[in-house]
Amino acid sequence: MDESRALRRAGWAGAASLVLLVAAVALGYLVGVDDASMSDSDILERLNDDGRQAAAGFAPPVLAAGVALLLWFAAGLRRVLERLSGGDPLTHVIVPAAAMFGALMITGVSLDLGSAFAAWSDEFTPDPNTARSLGMAGQILALTGLIGCGVVVAVTTRIARQAHALPTWATWASYAVVLLCLSGFWSGGMASAAFGLWLIGAVIGVLRAARSAAPTQGAVA
Repeated sequence: MDESRALRRAGWAGAASLVLLVAAVALGYLVGVDDASMSDSDILERLNDDGRQAAAGFAPPVLAAGVALLLWFAAGLRRVLERLSGGDPLTHVIVPAAAMFGALMITGVSLDLGSAFAAWSDEFTPDPNTARSLGMAGQILALTGLIGCGVVVAVTTRIARQAHALPTWATWASYAVVLLCLSGFWSGGMASAAFGLWLIGAVIGVLRAARSAAPTQGAVA
């Protein structure tokens, strides 16, 4: 497989990963308890709703697929950055940082959904306070995973800036995303939304790199 095709597929993998990650979070929200102020009756209603439980059952596999595609995209992004930087060793942290995000995200969502899945069994009586504790623990873990996203954004921005591949406004916007991601739990949904927007821009950048790689390889041949 030539470089252009590999980068193009990695770029589309990044786009698909964003869709799947958003879908997984939406499915998990149906039974997840990430708001400690919810009333006991509302929590029990969510946990014991068979329709919600069935829908949320798709969240873990959808999330795992999204994380796998994100790692594929991270590998393609690393190749683009290596070409831009001439082999900067910082590029090697891209994939591990994305893997850190994926691992904490999967763990956090699993904790959040644990009470609802356990409620399928007649041997388990859902407890609102237990669900609150697991839900908040899951939220903290998942949002802490955004630190990995911050590392990906920081390394990408640094290398792209040194290569003069980013305008000044995009550089500062990217560093703002880094600060939001590093704040983890305290940034709430703002960091997730900011990283999602940044990921869209990164996907476009990788797809453009794939397009520019094609004529270069043709000339060499």
